[in-house]
Amino acid sequence: MLLPDPRALALLALAPLPATPAAPLEDLRTHYDVVAYDLELAVRPETKTLEGVATVTARALVDGLEAVRLDLYDLHEVLEVRRGEAVLDVDRGDDGFTARLQREVKAGEEFRLRVHYRGKPEGGRFDGFHWEESADGEPWINTACQGLGAHYWYPCKASFFHPEDKPARVSMAITCPAELYGVSNGRLEGIDAGAPSWFDTGGAAFKTYRWRHDYPLETYAVTLNVGPYVVVESELEMPGLAEPVDFVYYVLPESAEKAAVQFAQVPELVRIFSEAFGPFPFPDSKFALVETNFWGMEHSTAVAYGSSFPAWCAETGAKDPWAGRNRWFDYILVHEVAHEWWGNAVSAEHWGHFWIHEGLGTYAEGVYVEGVQDRAAADRFFQEKGRRISAKKGRLYRGDAPDSGAAYSGLIYSKGACVMHTLRHYVDDDEAWWGSLRDFNLRHRYGNASTEDFRAVLEARTERDWERFFREWVYAEGTPRLTGEVRVGETGLVVELENGNGEFLVPLDLAWSEGGQEVRRRLWVEPGEFREELSSEGRPRDVRVLHLERLLGKHKVSVVD
Repeated sequence: MLLPDPRALALLALAPLPATPAAPLEDLRTHYDVVAYDLELAVRPETKTLEGVATVTARALVDGLEAVRLDLYDLHEVLEVRRGEAVLDVDRGDDGFTARLQREVKAGEEFRLRVHYRGKPEGGRFDGFHWEESADGEPWINTACQGLGAHYWYPCKASFFHPEDKPARVSMAITCPAELYGVSNGRLEGIDAGAPSWFDTGGAAFKTYRWRHDYPLETYAVTLNVGPYVVVESELEMPGLAEPVDFVYYVLPESAEKAAVQFAQVPELVRIFSEAFGPFPFPDSKFALVETNFWGMEHSTAVAYGSSFPAWCAETGAKDPWAGRNRWFDYILVHEVAHEWWGNAVSAEHWGHFWIHEGLGTYAEGVYVEGVQDRAAADRFFQEKGRRISAKKGRLYRGDAPDSGAAYSGLIYSKGACVMHTLRHYVDDDEAWWGSLRDFNLRHRYGNASTEDFRAVLEARTERDWERFFREWVYAEGTPRLTGEVRVGETGLVVELENGNGEFLVPLDLAWSEGGQEVRRRLWVEPGEFREELSSEGRPRDVRVLHLERLLGKHKVSVVD
């Protein structure tokens, strides 16, 4: 998901983690695991109506399963639920319903529910089901639901509550007015004239676009887009993949020229991410960008792009309304594409580990800066991110059992990214660092992972214990503050420091010239007062404190010669 309005970041970062609501006595959603969602969805723009048939294939996790709970906002009417030929009894509850199965299901047995429903979902500035129009008055319909939950527009076991249950595949048949184009996740399997039998076209011409995505994903990463799209197709050679990947973008006619300029950046972007994090995770689907009427979202293989085409703005002299956010790069393009690796391929085990999505997604922005510029530029980028982070408050880990809404905070973006940048500095071994990121992504790709899973991969690569780092930087609040001085003497250095704001163990790297040779030393500074004397052969020359800017927090260490 994209970073919220910068004006809200300070409040988000300082806000305490909301209390987790008391869990129900029994969550029926834990009694089954979803295998697949097969969605047939029809949009009627003139009435802003969504009608659909959702087939949910699931596997029972308990013996004697009698009832299934699915999430669906109350703004939809459940018209019918079937299991095979049997019409099931349905109990409507708050933003969901429970279907009685009639025949019990054994543990390990698969079953299917067919849900026919209809509603009028609408959206706000960002989240929701957006019914808009293109510049020439054509219907332009997009979805975004991470903040609301996917059950805002289709029945599911929503990742908003259960991110650990990623279906193995999703298909979607989009029925829309015949002059429009429907885009979803995965690969396009066909375009059919007409509409399904359950949908009354009222005599109008409709088409149905059939999509299939054969990879696990979170329910909020499923997307529906309808509009008068121009379709531009090509292929991308990507590191680590033997075959090229289909690269498609879908934009409104008035944006075609802009997109041709902006999306010329895509090959370099996916090369940098593929080399840093492992091969593109969804090669048998596609890599795609879809122009949307909201800012952006990480919909898997159909990334939502509603930004300002800043490269085109720069080339033509047009004003970029998002110039502040696009100062380093096209923010939406880089951040949302990063989620294909972090959030879409590797998802959080539960929302306490939300930083795996947004922190690593934001860290990838700095990786891109380093890839197109250099590490010094990336250091400056993360310094800017770090200035907004409280020195005393804000825990990166968001609790043991929050839902997505309770866990969400601007802190998981900036602090998550800066903690990763800091950790790379601690590791001080780029071969081990990048190997750890690739190992983590590949080992947990298409599944779910936790902070401790990443720690285990890092420890295996570096052969070092990182328990204390994660305890202090992820599970505790705040950031350290290192102050003091390094005094130069005739026979060495005297280092006197104060390490405040918590219990952080931090490195201080020093370098100096001695006898015509450069000497480097790393000191590990415990919390509180710290003093150490370093001897040298003669007076140290050109004494420097190295890369203090790579350590998250506000630090000032002076060299006194």
